[in-house]
Amino acid sequence: MRPLIYIICCFYAMSSYAQDDDDTRVTFELSEIAMLDLEPNNATVTLNVVAPNNAGEKATIVTANNNKWINFSSAVSAGTTRYISIVIEDGQVPPGIYLKLRTANYAGSGKGEKGVPTSVVTLNNSPQTIISNIKGAYTGNGENNGYKLTYELEIYDYKLLDFDQSATLSIRLTLTDF
Repeated sequence: MRPLIYIICCFYAMSSYAQDDDDTRVTFELSEIAMLDLEPNNATVTLNVVAPNNAGEKATIVTANNNKWINFSSAVSAGTTRYISIVIEDGQVPPGIYLKLRTANYAGSGKGEKGVPTSVVTLNNSPQTIISNIKGAYTGNGENNGYKLTYELEIYDYKLLDFDQSATLSIRLTLTDF
């Protein structure tokens, strides 16, 4: 019993000689972050309507580079959310054709509240939300990270098609606070 009392007294003595240092202050500062990127790069999406091979068949839509991945990083203040919108900024889709954008579900290595995609929108000259409810998050960088965007053409009225007509459009994607 005596050794136990001796050990307890030694611990008490050591703790009574401890020094109380000044408080250490730690400051954290997180800046607002809103960054958006398309992958694999900003190369042109090419969509073509070509004549059928045989009489009586419908026109064929041929695509090249019609898939992109949207990557983003976001840090917002409490209570704030963000959304990503898309708009045709310059040019017009030829008559008889719809230009559509399909936004797939999130895929990749990111973390946080990465938002909710809208499945398909028909693009025009008015901004439309394609991903909503983005909070503090990052998607990961590069292809196969973020949201896969697929551009598609749909012919809605054959009598309006003019196969001599072509168009180049400028499309803008924007990450905005809600």
